[in-house]
Amino acid sequence: MNQRGIGGFPDFSPLIIEGQAIHLPDETAAPEQPDYTAELRIGLDLVAALHGKLLDLDALLLTGRPTEIVEAASLVEASLKASAPAFERIAELVEQLGAGNLKAAALHLREAEQPDAARLAEALRLALKRFATRSVQANRRAQHLTRGLNTALRSLQALGVHESGRLIAEA
Repeated sequence: MNQRGIGGFPDFSPLIIEGQAIHLPDETAAPEQPDYTAELRIGLDLVAALHGKLLDLDALLLTGRPTEIVEAASLVEASLKASAPAFERIAELVEQLGAGNLKAAALHLREAEQPDAARLAEALRLALKRFATRSVQANRRAQHLTRGLNTALRSLQALGVHESGRLIAEA
């Protein structure tokens, strides 16, 4: 005997197949949305770690100690390379949301009722902005230091040539 559902159509919930009840998903329920908070949290943690290493490098640039500066710069570079896959996943996440940047992604996440992920996207955007600003400042300081070292080296070389010339003339 067939049970009739709405509109005279058979009621398929639950279906009985070989003695087992199978419930079909409710088509009116909203599809589950992926949780973006984990990826965004990883990105935020990576930016925080990179920012700390960049601050250390920036402080070392003020000391003028070349060996420590090279080590700190290498550490920042290696950390950037190691974090590239995580940032690629975040870029894919932003693309999946149909957004062009993290600000637009945060708006999409708010609309999708994922406020935690939206806050993380906004926090990541601001952290990346701070990192970029600090990076530009450290780059300028490094260029200034390089120019100063080059000028000092040229001065020493000129003095050495002058001194060598005087010694040759005296001989």
